[in-house]
Amino acid sequence: MRRSTLKTPAGPMEYTITSRARVTRRLHMELDESGGLVVVAPRHWSKAHIDATLSQNTSRIERFLIRARQRQLEPLCFTEGEMHFYLGERYPLVIDPCPKRKAAVVFSGDEIRVHAGSTDPDSICRALWGWYQEQATRVLSARLLTIAGRADWVGDQPLPLKLRRMKRTWGNCSSRGVIKLNTHLIKAPLPVIDAVIAHELCHLREMNHGRAFYTLLEKLNPNWRKDRSKLRSEGNNYLL
Repeated sequence: MRRSTLKTPAGPMEYTITSRARVTRRLHMELDESGGLVVVAPRHWSKAHIDATLSQNTSRIERFLIRARQRQLEPLCFTEGEMHFYLGERYPLVIDPCPKRKAAVVFSGDEIRVHAGSTDPDSICRALWGWYQEQATRVLSARLLTIAGRADWVGDQPLPLKLRRMKRTWGNCSSRGVIKLNTHLIKAPLPVIDAVIAHELCHLREMNHGRAFYTLLEKLNPNWRKDRSKLRSEGNNYLL
């Protein structure tokens, strides 16, 4: 096995190359114990051919990494003391049983406290997710307007925003200019949230990932490579 790095428009992608006798026709992907990408390639493939194949399939690789790393994580239990993400930081979950009170969530800056009529994990999950949705609506809408204010090609055009829980993508922009963001982004740091929004705003002018798109993205978010790298490495934690 040997380590390698592929240069892509979205930044460097590290991976390990290996081969197996049964892999003779196409490239396979898997994760190592630390969650790193392992590329299993036919023995007769050159390094240049492997790199070319990977370069043509970066979106597929990202989807694979999200799904595979997600499977490596322990599922959340929604119990007292469990750590949950909010805006890039992890906070302990504090459960306050209130049998006669409607479920509510209060964030103090040090903990996420759930006032719940039932301490059943499903009930806690529903209450917490309702709070996440409220915060996502507030924060992501505000960040969209802020980042759009720096994008001179947006102008006064309306910016329809939809929030959805998604498993494979952080955001997209339709041909009609509707921006869809993953509600799980509320668990990510603000720079990462801004990076995803900037990416989708650039699609209002450039609907592909060509050179013009990345030139536009560089103007709007000069740190996009660092932000994207962080989302690639940590994003699976936000999808729980």
